[in-house]
Parts: sequence; structure tokens; C-alpha cells
Amino acid sequence: MNREFLTIVDLEAQLDQHLQRPRVTNLAAVREAAIAWSQAVWSASGSAGLPTLTTSEIERGFAIARRPVFVLGSHRSGTTMVRDLLDHHPALSVLPAEGTMLTNFAWHLKRLEPDSWLPFLGCEWLRRLANPINQQPYWLLGRSSPEGSAYVEFARAVRAWWPLVRTQFGPRTTSWPLVAIALAYAHCTRGFGAGSALQRWVEKTPANERFLERLMAEFPEARMLHVVRHPFAVYASSCKSLRDSGLPSSEESRFLRQMRLSYREAASRSVQPASDSYLLVRYEDLLEDTASGVQRIASFLGIEPLPILTLPTANGIPTPSNSSFDSNKVAGKLNRRPADVEFNLLTARERERLSAMLADDAGKLGYPLPPPPALRRPLLQIWIHLGWVVDRFRTRWMRLRSAHQRP
Repeated sequence: MNREFLTIVDLEAQLDQHLQRPRVTNLAAVREAAIAWSQAVWSASGSAGLPTLTTSEIERGFAIARRPVFVLGSHRSGTTMVRDLLDHHPALSVLPAEGTMLTNFAWHLKRLEPDSWLPFLGCEWLRRLANPINQQPYWLLGRSSPEGSAYVEFARAVRAWWPLVRTQFGPRTTSWPLVAIALAYAHCTRGFGAGSALQRWVEKTPANERFLERLMAEFPEARMLHVVRHPFAVYASSCKSLRDSGLPSSEESRFLRQMRLSYREAASRSVQPASDSYLLVRYEDLLEDTASGVQRIASFLGIEPLPILTLPTANGIPTPSNSSFDSNKVAGKLNRRPADVEFNLLTARERERLSAMLADDAGKLGYPLPPPPALRRPLLQIWIHLGWVVDRFRTRWMRLRSAHQRP
């Protein structure tokens, strides 16, 4: 019986005690326990050595690596729901947590020595596989035992694929570390053997539309799924997430600016000819006729429109409701709550701020918003922009503080 695995099992049990059901509230306690557990797993993976990768597995992995699917859109627009619907299709390997390579990790990696990148991302992704979004389902690779751990096997796969991907993709692809993680996850959950049906890997990161041109240039065979939703519903859900997480209301300006960038990109592409690499997905349309919606997505991705595409899962485990306001969540089922319920949660001031920022672009996407008076609209936009500048400075200061405190 391996002593390292006994330690992992013990630390895993301690972490699981902090993973409250259905949703985590004590984030500090979870993070402390998760760091201890992930570091133990990473250490055990180093002792176990690298898995053997055959030439055919490497060639197959690299072919899939060149064909990602990026699910993007404003926060709270339905990107998680789209990712979860794609999750268990045999032709797709879907990362069950946000990639955040360009929106978050790139910033952290610049401040680390290159030799520290692998353990940093390896431990981070171990924690994401145990607790992807601070709510059930947890432990997406199952639970460890004294005889073995799927998380150690994942970490071994990350160690094995990392230098190969760095050599193959690193010189021309800024997202190569995420590619290494994606191949390691696919290696552990699907495999690259001769009988594998894998065609693409999938990751979702809200706000990645800011880097759309870069992603298309680095991955010419990529497919982009840009999810949009009625701005009132997006904003109502965003404000609720602020309250639930205890974040300051000043972040509302950041939400509004991100929404504006996302809807502007979507509106611009909505009037362009149909593209083989970009598909606009309206959240409401997908809920209203899920079968037709997923068939359209499947056709775009070149995969079979199987019934599994209508069931939201994470690594095959049913996921909670797609609505932040659903008090009777049923895992594995879509919530088709009427949108006007969320609209009514917004104040007149909030609706006016949304209209000032989004009226033109939202209208092109089928979401008509009454614009504020001509003279008032630019004043509201300036005020919102100033709020975003203040929040940006605050965020950078918190990142720097966090970087200094990181173990």
C-alpha cells in the first residue's frame, strides 16, 4: 500500500468536507484544503514517472489539438450550458472547467519562471477537476483510494504531454499550455487509441471573444461558438453572482463593459456571410427548441447529432440547472424559466444603463432595447467607463497582492 496514496486519500477527505452541497460558501477554507491536496497529488505523480505514449497516440493527439472548439460569450450568457450539452459526445473531449488561458493564466505565467509553469498549471487543473465551479458535481474523475488515484494519472499525463506540446505548438501558439492540459484530460478520459472516435477538444471561457482573431490565427481549424442572451437576463444573473460571492457592486461597470465588447463582436459578425469557423448561438433559441439547436451546432462542428447533446453533463455527470434563479434544481435537465421573470428583477436605473451601452448592438441580435435620451446616453457611458477604470485598478492591485501571497 503506497504511503503517498494514503496521504492523498486523507487530504481528499478533508477537502471534501469543505465542498458544501449544493454550493461552496467558505471559499478560503476550500482553497487552503485544495492546495494541500493538489500539491500531494502532483508530488505523487512525479514519483510515479511518466506514462508511455506511443507514436500513434502522439500523432493522434496532435491532430486533435489542432481542432479546438472555443465556446465564448459574455459571462452568464449560457456558455456553461452549451459546454455541458457538448460534454459527453464521443467525438469531443470537453474540458469541464473554464480554460481562462488568455483571460487569466497568461497574466500569471508572465510573472513566473518558465520552470514553474508546469507545476502551477498542473496543480491548478487538479483543483478544477475536483471542484470546477464551486458547486456540484465535484470529483469529476472519481475518488482516490489507497491503491490508486485518477488525479495522479491525470497529473502524470500532463507531465508527459507538456514538453511534446511545448515543442510542437509553443513557438507559434500562445495557448500551448492549455493544449497540453486538454490533451492530458483527453488521454485520461477518452484515450487516443485506434478505436477512439475523438475529433475535437472543447473549452469555454467567457470574454474570450476579445481574442477571437488571435485564436483563429493560431488555430486555423478551430470552431467558435459565440453564445448571446438577452442583456437583461445576463445582467440580472451577473448581479446575483456578485451578491452571492460577496463582491462589491462596483464590478457592475466591468460587467457592462465586457457585455458591450461581446455584443459588439457578435453584432458585427451577425451581418457577415456565414462562416465555417464562427457560429452565433442564441441562448433563448437553444432553450426553445433544443433538438434543432444542437443539430445546428452538430452540423457546424461536423459531428453526429446524437441525443446526448440535449443532456447537460460534466465528464458524464449530470450538472445543475442552467438558471441562477432556479430554487428547485434538477441535475441533468435544462431550465426553461420564462425570461421575463429575470427581467423584472432589474431596476429602472439598471435597464437604462444597459440600454446606454448595448441598445444598438443588442438590437441587431434580436434584443430590442429602448435607448436613453440622446444627451443622457453619452453621459451614462462616460460614467460607466470611469467605474470600469476604477475597478480595473482595484483588480490589478488584488492580483499583485495575490501573486505575492501565493505559496
